[in-house]
Amino acid sequence: MMPHNHQKELEQLLALVHSAVQRDNALREQFQIGEKFRFIRDKLEALQKKIEAVTEQLQQNEVKKAIKNEVHEDEMLVWVYLYNAQGLLLQTWQKLLIPKVFYEYSVNRPIYGDKAHVESLIRQKSNKVQHGYAAIVVKKADVLPEQTVDVCDNPVLKVKEGALKFEKLVSFTHNDCDYVVSETGMLEKRLD
Repeated sequence: MMPHNHQKELEQLLALVHSAVQRDNALREQFQIGEKFRFIRDKLEALQKKIEAVTEQLQQNEVKKAIKNEVHEDEMLVWVYLYNAQGLLLQTWQKLLIPKVFYEYSVNRPIYGDKAHVESLIRQKSNKVQHGYAAIVVKKADVLPEQTVDVCDNPVLKVKEGALKFEKLVSFTHNDCDYVVSETGMLEKRLD
């Protein structure tokens, strides 16, 4: 689940700290130090617990991502076109990817059933950094039968109001880079 290199590095670090704790205990016994200089052992044990907690959190996040990105049989992936006059600044895109605005996107943003169609629309634009799109999973039943077309003659979907949910956001694409929204609401480059 977790990227292999991160998991391996954390395991190696954990093994190193565990080894240091064992070595500290052995030296304490060998030289009969007892509880003197206990701060070293305390720091090592705290570091070990922190690494274990980070490892567990990363594994939980990977499981959450896998569940979130899973598209069930009754669902489909749609791409929502977004415009941002200050698109050069990544932080301004973060403000467009918060839970409270997703309801509005179901009503007032072009939604595509094919990624190539939203990309073709963006290619037509003169200042491409002001344009991006969000990939979101929706229920197939929430896609309305009525469709329109955009300026490129590509079909634009209509969905029921409120059909777009922040929890179902898979990724955000801007300037040919894919991003995900972190737990803290920050945009981070997608690693896969």
